[in-house]
Formats: sequence, C-alpha cells, structure tokens
Amino acid sequence: MSKNKSVYCSIAGMLIVLMFSSIFFPVSGQFVGNESPDNWHPPENFVDPVTLKIKEFSMQGLSDDEIIVALEELNMGWYPETGATWIGKALTSEDEEYTKLPNRIFTGDSDSSTIFSVQRGVAIAMVDRVGRMQTGGSSWRGVSSEMSCGSMSVSSGNTLRSFLCLQIGDITSATNWAEVVVTHNLGETCKWYTFDPDEGNWIFCGDKDTASTAVDTYVMLLDGTSDGAGYHYDVWINYGWVKRAHLSSLNVQACLQKEVYSESGQFTNDVSRAVFSVNWLHNGQAWSYWTDSVNTQWGSVMPMRESHTMGSSSYNWQAWVQN
Repeated sequence: MSKNKSVYCSIAGMLIVLMFSSIFFPVSGQFVGNESPDNWHPPENFVDPVTLKIKEFSMQGLSDDEIIVALEELNMGWYPETGATWIGKALTSEDEEYTKLPNRIFTGDSDSSTIFSVQRGVAIAMVDRVGRMQTGGSSWRGVSSEMSCGSMSVSSGNTLRSFLCLQIGDITSATNWAEVVVTHNLGETCKWYTFDPDEGNWIFCGDKDTASTAVDTYVMLLDGTSDGAGYHYDVWINYGWVKRAHLSSLNVQACLQKEVYSESGQFTNDVSRAVFSVNWLHNGQAWSYWTDSVNTQWGSVMPMRESHTMGSSSYNWQAWVQN
C-alpha cells in the first residue's frame, strides 16, 4: 500500500501526542495492591483510541486501505475483515522482529515440543520448555495478574528466547485463543507483544519500559458483546489499552505461562524467578481472586520449574529455569 496518499498537518501530530499520553498511563478507576479488582473496570462507555481515529478518517473520506496506512503512521493497527484494533505494529514475515518469534504451534500441554522459527527464510527447529498455571474449566470471562518478570535469563548456546504469557480462550485444544506476552530474546531488551492467530497474529506493542523487578498488571477481558466476528475481548497493560479483537466463545479458560526456547536443547538458569503474585478471574459479573476454590492445573518439564502457593489473597505462581 502506498503511503503517498496520506498528508497530515501539525495539529494531527499534537493530537496524537495527547492521545498517547493517555494510552500509556493508568486510566481512572485502577485497582492497586491487594484490593479487589471490583474497584477497576474499563471506563464507562469506553471506545478505544484506534476506533476513534478510524471514524475520524472515514469522515474525511479515506478508503479502508488509506485508513490502514494512516493508522500505521500513528503506531496503530486495524483489521477491517473483523474490526480488530490495536496499538503497535502487526508483524509480517518481512519484518526482522518476526524472524525472532516462533511460529506458534500451541499444544496446550507442558511437554517439550519442537516449534519452528523462520530466520532469513529458513525454518529452524527450536526446542521449548513450558511451565503453566491453567484453569481446568471454561467458565471465565477474563484473567488479570500482577506480574514481575524476573531475569528471564538468556545466553548464547542455551536459552535464546524467554516468554511470559497471559492467555484466554480454548487453551487445551487451542482452537481459538489469544495472549499478551513479555519477551526477552538474546541481545534484546524485554518487549511487549500480543498474539492472536486469527486477527493480527504477532503485534509488537513496544519495548517494556519498566524494570525486571517492577510489578506490571495485565488484563485480558471479554466484555460480553459480540458481532459477526465473535465475542469482543480487550487487552490492557498497566491499565493502558492495547488491543481489541475476538474469540469464538464467551466462556474461556485462563492460563499463566512461562516458555523458554533453545536451538541446542540446553537452557540458561534464571537468576531470578517470574512471579505472578496476585491473580484474578472474571466470571462475567465481577472479579474474584484465583484461589484453591478454582479447578486449576499446573505443569512443567525440567529444567523448567514452577511453584504455587496460596498468598494472602490468591495463588502466588512462580516459574523459573534451574538445571
């Protein structure tokens, strides 16, 4: 798509600066600490900033293709076929970032498997190890976690990629699911991505701008509405909206997951653990703590380790690599 059709004035640039200042900072009504997440919900009558820009460009007479180009200039994305919207860049096989991410062949179990990454047009087998905490049933509308990523250690010849994931959907059979991901690839800083195999695939949201010891809050929530493409879910990172797309079911499984990838099958010991310290589930009416009252499954394959204990309010789930 040609970009020479889009012309922007300085006012538009000022508007987008103001817009992004609200996107990447907490919204009103956030919950903190060990308070119940009943104290937080998306702002009333919330409309995501990408949808607002689409309406604005449509009123200017731009075509769908022209709107997509205009949104890309603003670090936004839109998938007209379904209406999915997001902050960030949707990656294609031509992007260097894409070559550092696995072609997601999601099995939903914790056994080691072979996943293929594409680098310079050549498929490279990657051995992975996975640890997870997952709901046994599909009776939820959302999941939230306060998570500190820890070291996510990588080193040459050992762990090349380390992922931390928050997931919702049909996790067990992987027929329709989505996730928000923190990555640490060898030679890179930590980054934020979202993944949806149906809408947008890998989307690069930006470099993680908080420390490895910081507690970041992640929310994936179905709002109960639907259209021809399915049920709407939204993703929030530190209470800033980053994505709206669809799942085929209104009632979903939730999963917390750590993954590590290696070409050699050798893995790097983590200096510190990933800690999912306070976790919630949404039942369609309200948030509740993820406790031992929930049918929950855990799994890990050496040298991936996991630990689950009841904290003061919810399960405290930790994952790390230790040979």
